[in-house]
Amino acid sequence: MATITFDDSASGVSDPPPSYDAIYTSVSAYSIRCKRSVFSFLQSKKKRRCAPVLSCIREIVSSPHFTLSYVVSVVKSCAAALSAAEFSDLLQKPNIEDHTALYWAIVNNRREALLEFTKFIPKFSPACFSDMRLACMTVNDHDLFMLLNLGDNVNPKDRSLRRMLGCPRDDIRVYEGGDVDDDYFFVRFVFRMFQKRLRITKKFDVEFVARGRIWVLHFYMREKGKWFVGYGLSKHSSPVHPNAVLGIQANKPPPGSNTPQNLRLDLSTSYTLVPEGSSFHYLDKETMLVFCQLDDWPMDE
Repeated sequence: MATITFDDSASGVSDPPPSYDAIYTSVSAYSIRCKRSVFSFLQSKKKRRCAPVLSCIREIVSSPHFTLSYVVSVVKSCAAALSAAEFSDLLQKPNIEDHTALYWAIVNNRREALLEFTKFIPKFSPACFSDMRLACMTVNDHDLFMLLNLGDNVNPKDRSLRRMLGCPRDDIRVYEGGDVDDDYFFVRFVFRMFQKRLRITKKFDVEFVARGRIWVLHFYMREKGKWFVGYGLSKHSSPVHPNAVLGIQANKPPPGSNTPQNLRLDLSTSYTLVPEGSSFHYLDKETMLVFCQLDDWPMDE
């Protein structure tokens, strides 16, 4: 029986076939290049679709010659050119001079456009939410701040709590001096089911816009069950040297009296009030919160 012995070194094949690992690496690299190419193509295609829509939106929120009566129809046409998710995303990106379309609609007083834009946004992104807050502060528009619920993030659980209690929304109204040089303002708060909500959460915060700043009013419990009230400035607000008086109207007179005794608290300070989260030191004497103790007042019936 003849036996044939194979000797690779004697064969005519000088190079062995590539290993499996080498083939797999080559295919994987090719696959990645293909995916990047496809992704780049899709991104480019999306940009081409979005570009004319963004140009139209820019015109709506910034051009002094845009006819406001056409806002609704033009916005709907823009929305029809993209998917719902794409249009919502486009409106909320800082793609117009580093701000969102909604920011410029607020700053340039295009309320019709703003309200139409919001119809196509199921939920504001954190960046867009922050941008609208900044816009309302810039133009000192408390009413719009309230209309858009832009103060909800200061007390995120309160909205769901009010829903559970069947509690109407609080009424917060700001009255400012008539002249630009008048630095004073008044704020009227009407809190519904206030004591019940305070007992449940042990804290209560609300925001309002006045004099180009976002202010926050706090009610909260500290050590040993003591109640406090205080106020401060929200992020991006400019520092201020405040002189404040807080008046709280009594619901009913104390025992043995027919006259309600309203509470009046002096919340002035010699310190400069700076916005919360501020890491920059403005002066030697500064604070992020001006507060005083309320004793047991919030729990009194």
